[in-house]
This record gives sequence, C-alpha cells and structure tokens, in this order.
Amino acid sequence: MKKLMILMSLALIFIMGLVDYAEARKTRLKWGSTSTRSGLYANTVALAAAVNQTYPDLEMTVVETGGFVENLVRVNRRSVHMGPACAAAGFAAYSGIIDYEGRQLPNLRMLWGGYVTPIHIVTTKASGITRIEDLEGVSFAMNPGTTSGRLIELFLDALEIKPNYRMMGLGASVDAMKSGVVVAWMKAGFKDAAILDLESTMEINVLEITPEMIAKMNAKYPGHGMMMTIPGGLFNAVKNDQVSFAYVVSDFIHKDVPDDVAYRIVKAVYEKRQNIVRSLATLNEGRFVDMYDLAIEFDLSVPFHRGAYKFYHEDLGKQIPEKLKPPEI
Repeated sequence: MKKLMILMSLALIFIMGLVDYAEARKTRLKWGSTSTRSGLYANTVALAAAVNQTYPDLEMTVVETGGFVENLVRVNRRSVHMGPACAAAGFAAYSGIIDYEGRQLPNLRMLWGGYVTPIHIVTTKASGITRIEDLEGVSFAMNPGTTSGRLIELFLDALEIKPNYRMMGLGASVDAMKSGVVVAWMKAGFKDAAILDLESTMEINVLEITPEMIAKMNAKYPGHGMMMTIPGGLFNAVKNDQVSFAYVVSDFIHKDVPDDVAYRIVKAVYEKRQNIVRSLATLNEGRFVDMYDLAIEFDLSVPFHRGAYKFYHEDLGKQIPEKLKPPEI
C-alpha cells in the first residue's frame, strides 16, 4: 500500500509538472477593446475566444480601454499587443498626418480589413434637434480617445458646425443623456447596446447625414468620410432606411509580435469567421466575413503584419498590393 501511495504521489507530481510546463509555454497577449458598455466590446471577446479555442497555447486576454483611438497609442507603446481601431485613424497615425502630424506611430501593422460600422449621432427627443445643422452650440457629449469622437469632431468641423462639447467617458455619456446634462452624443456600432439602453428610458432622435456632407468632409480630410444605410426599425427612432456616418474597423498589432503568433491569430479568426458573425449584428452587417477583401475594397493603406501577410499570400493565394506588404519583407 505504501509503495502504491508513493507511485500515486509521483504520478501526481509528474502530471502537475506537465500542467505547469504547459502553462509556462503559453504565449499571453493583451487584446485591447473598448468600454464594456459599448456593443463593440463583444466583438473583440468573440475574436479572442476563437483564437483561444483554436490554439490553447495562445492566451488572449481582452482589455477594456477608452476606445479605438486609444488602442492605436496603446499598441504602439505595447501596453496592449493588438486592438481594433478605425482604418482611417490607423493610416493617419501610421503616416503622421492630420491630427497625428508630429506624432507618427510607425510600429502599427494590420491584421485584416475588418468590418464596416455606422456612427449614430443621437439627440434627445425633448431637445427638438432633428438635423445635423441644429447641433451648433448645443451640449454634446464628446468621448476623447474614441474613433466616434475623433471622426464626428472632424466631420462637424468640416461642416463648420461647433457644438458645446462636454468631455466624458462612454458610460458617463449615457447617464448624461438620461439626466439632461447633454442633449446630443454619437456612438459607433450597428445595433449598439448603449443606444438601446437610452431608448429603454427615453425618446431619442438618430440624425441623418447626406452625401453632400461626406463630400465636404473628404475635401478637408481625405479618406475620412464614409457612409452606410441603416435599416428602418434598427432603433425605435429610425422609422425608415436612412444614411449614417460610417467607418471601417480594422485590428492593429505591434510589428514586433512574433510572426507565427500573428499568423495563427489571423488563421483562427478567418476559419471561424462564419460562426463569429452569426450572433453579432455589427460584424454580420459590417461584412466581417470579407475580412481580407474589405482591405482591398476600401483601399486601406496600413501594411499587414508579416504573419497576416503570410496567411493571406501563402495560404489563400492572394496577391497583396504593394502598400499592404510589410516593410520588413
């Protein structure tokens, strides 16, 4: 019996050693996202889960951040290894132009083209604001560090409309709208949870934009103005199909993340993309299943990471445009 106990103890020690060894060999990465109160947070969770399930030795941890613009800075500083951001903002940061002039982020690389998502500009019904032009001088919740904040500020600047911006976080913006501290806000995401939260307690308007407004924006900020049609019934306030501001969401990664790691991240997400979009309206409506093709369709310009390039070029047989080829190859 004593001999058996000794053998069992040795076996247990051996098994625990194997577990510890497997844990020690794991590659742990932080995947920046956005506020947990944003409907877009779930997208990053789903992508990270696909990688974790496919490759147990890759441990992806989703990190709440202040938003997509903040993710670009965090990736460049390596406080997170990757994260989603607006493709136009990523290009501006990578190239050091517009609001990134003098603070270029050359270490950014792209994992995929991503998906298209709208930015809804919302106002309280009680304010009577039903047009973009009516935003002049009104109290407007602004979320610094977010893509929606950056793009809508540039958009309204191009239209020479100056709201009274109140700086606050995403969660605080919902509360500020409900309490009447502000009467206008903007939020990215197709059927966004934060806007649904607003509509559960109050009446709102979702403002429509026009092609002429987008043309004015692109005249001042080239490549930054996009639009998409959202369907009637998306929110209670949207009775018929209407046009909203839009942008492409890509995931960016630091160039120094090992090639094989980036390769496997892209491979896992690509092979599971049909299942990923099934329960996520933003990814489904935004065509994430076309995650590579959108990079070509929307003429994106930040180079792919070497690992992503390997997957698209070698595994899928894609002919990668020169500007999307990693400068390291």
